[in-house]
Amino acid sequence: MEKRYCVLVACMMAFLCLLFACQKDDGVMGGEDTRLPIDLSGEIDQVMLSRVNDGGFCDKDVIGVYIVDYEGGKPGELKLEGNRASNVQFTYNEANNKWSGAYDIYWKDSKTPIDVYGYYPWNSQESIGEYAFEVQKDQSKAGENGNLGGYEASDFLWGKAEEVAPSTKVIRLAFRHKMSTARVTLVEGEGFAEGEWTGLEKQVLVTNTKRKALIDLKTGNVTATGTVAITGTIPYQKDGEFRAIVVPQEISTGTELFKITVDGVVYTFKKNEAFTYVSSKMHNFTIKVNKKENTGAYEFVLVSESITAWENDIITHDATAKEYIVIESEAGKLKEAIKAANKDFRQLQNLKITGEICALDFHFMRDSMDRLQALNLKEVKIVRYYDEWGNLVPENDKIPEGAFNKKKSLQRIILPDKLKIIGTFAFYNCTNLTGSLTIPEGVVKIEAAAFQSCVNLKGTLSLPTTLEYLGDENSVGSVFDECGFTCELKLPDKLKYIGNYTFNNCQNLYGSLILPENLEYIGLGAFQNCRGFTGSLEIPKRVSVIHQEAFNYCGFDGILKLHDGIINIEENAFRCRFKGELVLPKNLFVLSNGVFAGCNFSGELKLPEKLSSIGDFAFGDN
Repeated sequence: MEKRYCVLVACMMAFLCLLFACQKDDGVMGGEDTRLPIDLSGEIDQVMLSRVNDGGFCDKDVIGVYIVDYEGGKPGELKLEGNRASNVQFTYNEANNKWSGAYDIYWKDSKTPIDVYGYYPWNSQESIGEYAFEVQKDQSKAGENGNLGGYEASDFLWGKAEEVAPSTKVIRLAFRHKMSTARVTLVEGEGFAEGEWTGLEKQVLVTNTKRKALIDLKTGNVTATGTVAITGTIPYQKDGEFRAIVVPQEISTGTELFKITVDGVVYTFKKNEAFTYVSSKMHNFTIKVNKKENTGAYEFVLVSESITAWENDIITHDATAKEYIVIESEAGKLKEAIKAANKDFRQLQNLKITGEICALDFHFMRDSMDRLQALNLKEVKIVRYYDEWGNLVPENDKIPEGAFNKKKSLQRIILPDKLKIIGTFAFYNCTNLTGSLTIPEGVVKIEAAAFQSCVNLKGTLSLPTTLEYLGDENSVGSVFDECGFTCELKLPDKLKYIGNYTFNNCQNLYGSLILPENLEYIGLGAFQNCRGFTGSLEIPKRVSVIHQEAFNYCGFDGILKLHDGIINIEENAFRCRFKGELVLPKNLFVLSNGVFAGCNFSGELKLPEKLSSIGDFAFGDN
């Protein structure tokens, strides 16, 4: 009996061990003891004009997130339930600049990629393909008791990150406004007495639109549904600007678009052709109101009409608390302009400058404005000036050398629209500079160490099509050395020069890297330790030397394509994980130490006739 009991107990223990093993969480990385969590971040794709670019979200904003595993190498289907994550709430903590999920979500294993879908504002869902949404009638209503205001509750945002491979990196969701916006600005015309216009009551209604919509959460596409609302939509108003969220739709020819009331006088605005509210765009109308001298009657004149990218609003996501103090300056007199506006420069945190500034003003901001956190230079003109020795310093449209060197308080920057050069050490070691970085169109050159060690620039990097030089022609670089950008790197077609260590240790860059055809120089360690790069790499025809450690310890795991014009490949240039056949250039003269160490090339290797030397460990571990 005792023997049978022992056997039974042993069998039960074995069964329990097997059962426990079978119930192992699907999020555990294969064969490992620890689970790898999925980390998310969000940012709204919009133009920041009136407020600080804080990514667009504020404290306690809540988004809904779906995460779908790939199946058999193909994207999985987004379903209402049964995804890796299904409508999980993620809440933003502004103090820590971090999003936290209602619960932790883990990767399936170490190989399975995911698609991530996000939307705002969060709501319970009954359908993926036809999510019922309605913009609010009264968008002037402010938020209260934890509820969103009418405008913000109407502003649907959607974003998607595709085929994200398992890693510890933060997955950045770029959200876009998926509705449309009508913005009507009323401006004072002729005939009014001083102060009369300001005292007049003004109102705008957006009329003849459908307020209900069906949204496909797979694509973010919005379709107007239901009937045209009998009553108009009430926009929010500020400083003569009326702005309302509208469901994308077409309004037929001759139909009233707006009902505008000034001092009790009603004006109906309509167009003689069909009008379409376009998704993700702003429709801007500026209407001037004149007062007839003889009769006192009002005349309404359309001054301008345009469709533009979505600009940040001045009401949602705690925008009022983050508005800029706007100062118009003359070159070299920023300090005086701030004092004239009755502001204490020592206390200013969010500053927008218009007019002109020069290097003296940059030095003043760097050395004297200790609390400066957010700076908007979008509308400013940078001009040169004569120093005490009569020298011109520096040139027009250039951010001067060391402009914000080691400026620890600076967190946000919007660069001038009119800009050609960003000087050496301009933002060097600005370790608290956060978010994404957009280099404006027109910039031709970014000089050495301009953004070196800006470790908290963890958003996206957008380079202009006009860019030709990253670093200086004397081989100095380190432009973005040790930055934290989390994105695919898109290099512009006109780029000729990448200086030494330009993207060194930018470990969060990911995806494929396409080097532009016009590229002539790739410096030492230019992409060293960019471990997130994958796929194949092709060297452009104009590059004849691959300098030391240019792609050392990158993550490339595809084919390496070298052209016959390459004559020298220096030490550790391609210490990566390339595979497939390696075809060496016909004119190759020198292969230095460790050039292809750690790669996985296969097939036949033919050595060029002109090859004079092969360094130690050139093909090590292949």
